[in-house]
Amino acid sequence: MIPDSCSFCQGKLVWKNTDVAIQKADSERVVVEVAAYVCDTCREVYYTPEVSRQLDRIAYSK
Repeated sequence: MIPDSCSFCQGKLVWKNTDVAIQKADSERVVVEVAAYVCDTCREVYYTPEVSRQLDRIAYSK
């Protein structure tokens, strides 16, 4: 469940695309763009469970 406000600064969360850099298990570095909730004050990023699972699959794929 996504909170209504940022856990760190209480800022407003905005749904938008953001880049994520992933260090894969084989040392390859990959940058992907995903949709996430981003705090409009401190820029903390909150991923949905589905996006988090996708990022895990990318990180641990060969």
